[in-house]
Amino acid sequence: MLHIKVSVICILLLAPLLSMAQDSVDIEAAAADSLANTSSRVWLPILGYTPDTGMLVGGSVLQFFYLEPDFEDCRPSVFSPVFIYTFENQIMAFLGLSLNWGENRNAANIVPQYFNFPDQFYGIGRDVSEDDEEDYTSKRLGLDLDYNRKVLGDLRLGVSYSLLKNQLRELDPEGQLVNGSIKGTEDTWLSAVGPALIFDTRDNTWSPDRGWYLQTMARFGGSGIGSDYNYQEYSLDLRKYWTVGENTVLAGQYLAKHFAGDVPFFSLPRLGGNDGLRGYRGALYSDQSRTLGRLELRRSQIWRGLGAVVFAGIGDVAPSPEKLTLANELWTAGFGLRYMLDAKEKVNVRLDFGFGNGDSGFYLSLGEAF
Repeated sequence: MLHIKVSVICILLLAPLLSMAQDSVDIEAAAADSLANTSSRVWLPILGYTPDTGMLVGGSVLQFFYLEPDFEDCRPSVFSPVFIYTFENQIMAFLGLSLNWGENRNAANIVPQYFNFPDQFYGIGRDVSEDDEEDYTSKRLGLDLDYNRKVLGDLRLGVSYSLLKNQLRELDPEGQLVNGSIKGTEDTWLSAVGPALIFDTRDNTWSPDRGWYLQTMARFGGSGIGSDYNYQEYSLDLRKYWTVGENTVLAGQYLAKHFAGDVPFFSLPRLGGNDGLRGYRGALYSDQSRTLGRLELRRSQIWRGLGAVVFAGIGDVAPSPEKLTLANELWTAGFGLRYMLDAKEKVNVRLDFGFGNGDSGFYLSLGEAF
């Protein structure tokens, strides 16, 4: 998923892009019908601005295809490259590939990625201040590989692997990162692998109306598989979707993640951002343990493909699971708009505004938050 914390100029540019996308969807829908609905494509130009990058341009395409078009309930496979270039010579590139085959028994994700992009560091833990912000550039080359297979009903077992080379550039000479006291400031290789268990009854992977989703995973990194750090990563992702009225869905998610061992700061789970509590900047709160819960009420097809949502959440970060608490009132709430780019696959452009306890932000992305 693509996420950039955007300024108002990017939001003003959204309307003409949606109009262009609607024309593309209409053309692609007609083409898909002529091909017996075996494939479809969504184009999304990207144009915006952030204070860290200046103007940015790029594009993304979602190419849906079916490896078994004769199987009635086959989930689509999708090729989803994303490329962004900024006028400060910064680059973000993904080449995502998600595959489903064997009458949905097998699923795999292959995501090579390259970043040369700005980020921020405030410190580690919940007791940090926005005044402690220091900027740096992260140069990353990575690969994520996942495979899982149905073993009993909707229960799936699999394996997950990640490989990452990270380099820090343009450090603040007065900051914490430059003196080497924070783990992960040197050029770093990370490599981790482990088992995953998945239970999935969702009716759609992009915008579900009903069903459950559970993923629990453990990955282990060490020198034996090429990692500069020895660590263990444990995660839980639990979601539930209820249809509560015509074109209305209530969605809930609980997330938990814990790292044990030596962990570089850039890999620590973050509380905010698009993958956490929208309303806190992603880098503000991070630590070795994170927990959060969020609810979202979604209403689709209010007018000509437009939909709307309201959402809320609460969470915490801490050095270990037993120190997690909700007493610090790290909550968020917000609202957003949706525009359906592809009615067949239920792919939305998502624009959200979230505010938390002392922070806020706009978020522009493809697909639902969860």
